[in-house]
Amino acid sequence: MRRLFLNYSILIATFCCLVMTSCENKKTTLKTTTKVHMDAETKTIENMQSAYKGEKTATAKYEAFSKKAEEEGYHNIALLYNAVSAAENIHATNHKAVIEDAGATVPIITPEYKVKTTKENLSDDINGEAYEAKTMYPDFLKTAEIADNQIAFLSLTYAMKTELKHKVFFEQALGDINSNTINSLPSKYFVCPACGNTYTTAPKHCDFSLTDRDKFIVFQ
Repeated sequence: MRRLFLNYSILIATFCCLVMTSCENKKTTLKTTTKVHMDAETKTIENMQSAYKGEKTATAKYEAFSKKAEEEGYHNIALLYNAVSAAENIHATNHKAVIEDAGATVPIITPEYKVKTTKENLSDDINGEAYEAKTMYPDFLKTAEIADNQIAFLSLTYAMKTELKHKVFFEQALGDINSNTINSLPSKYFVCPACGNTYTTAPKHCDFSLTDRDKFIVFQ
């Protein structure tokens, strides 16, 4: 009977140790998770500020590139640049809202860029849009997801998906210059005012934000 009591006491003591260890592990995990989350929150706002700077610079740059294309006789490319500039400004506005909602400082910037020939501009823009769509924004999205910042995630997603479409438009324009088929480029573009999604033919609703096409900004 005494042996049974001793075994039972050992069992209880072991169980208590396991419970205490489990609680300590949970505390450590919670602390680690909280720190990761907080770090991600801080980094997400830094990323939004960086993205805002990039989008505001792109807005001004593409306006300048539009004027250059018009000077060189590429009216349809000038039109494309106008539409893309508007889309980038929408992204910047969305990013700004995320920054403001977090109570952070919205950067004041002076856009810096160099205007080259339209052909050179397009080549640079293809690389720039590819970097944003395939590297920068996906990285920013991972951090926003860890931070559970849904509004940042949405704004970044809109921008990433649209930049990928812009890359394709620029590739088409450059290809048409190289093949002397410039007149085949679209003469009309539609931009969703909510997300910047850019179209050559307007669907009933935006693929990204479900905004009605009656609200699209038209460039022609």
